[in-house]
Amino acid sequence: MSQHTTTRCLWTHEHGARGGDEINIAKAGLNYGWPVITHGVNYSGTTIGEGITEKAGMEQPLHQWTPSIGPSGLAFYTANRFPEWKGNAFVGSLSFTYLSRLTLNGTRVTAEEKLLDEWNQRIREVRQAPDGALYVLTDARNGQLARVELLPR
Repeated sequence: MSQHTTTRCLWTHEHGARGGDEINIAKAGLNYGWPVITHGVNYSGTTIGEGITEKAGMEQPLHQWTPSIGPSGLAFYTANRFPEWKGNAFVGSLSFTYLSRLTLNGTRVTAEEKLLDEWNQRIREVRQAPDGALYVLTDARNGQLARVELLPR
């Protein structure tokens, strides 16, 4: 979970079972549906709850992943070091070993880019440093801290 740097809203990520990992903005009094609505299924493949993804009075996720990426860490990029990343959210993937860059338009996710997937390392945490660098913590060798650099395309 992470507080958005501009809106001060609390953003959360949640693990589904097999699919249905979500990003939400936590707001008091709202019902986020679990286990009545979900985009995932049980590990056995059976449905969760009624097997539905929508129901009146229940919130839809801002973004969801099916299959499950095993979300970990959540950071909003606010620095000028990588201008093309400014305002984006970053979420680690434990299951598919990549860093997800989410392009945002307000509270809407408009695009997703998979970064660092060639590392083949489970990403536990992501944070922006005061100097604008982006750091990830991986499971490699009992925890490896790596500085992310933007590579020319």
